[in-house]
Amino acid sequence: MSGSGEKTALVHVSVRVPANVVRIADMLVELGLFKDRSDFINYAMREALKELLPRIRIEATPGLVKRYFRLLKEVSPCLSEDEALHLVKEIRGERKKEKGGG
Repeated sequence: MSGSGEKTALVHVSVRVPANVVRIADMLVELGLFKDRSDFINYAMREALKELLPRIRIEATPGLVKRYFRLLKEVSPCLSEDEALHLVKEIRGERKKEKGGG
């Protein structure tokens, strides 16, 4: 039942779980459905997120939009005008080569 195989940074999380839930998870591990408790918990969390995330609706207020673009600017590389022009010229040159014109 493991995920898609992509490598992701893992974080250790401690949670309190009712004993009967742990016993059932352990039975599923013993049956071979999961490799260990951690595998079961990861599966359960992914399934819960798949179910719950599509239900979330956020009102796009002007403040939220402004915050989004501010955060986007912080994490996105910014090109100077000269760098942008140079990049455009490179792309145009590549396209000409692909079309056989240069």
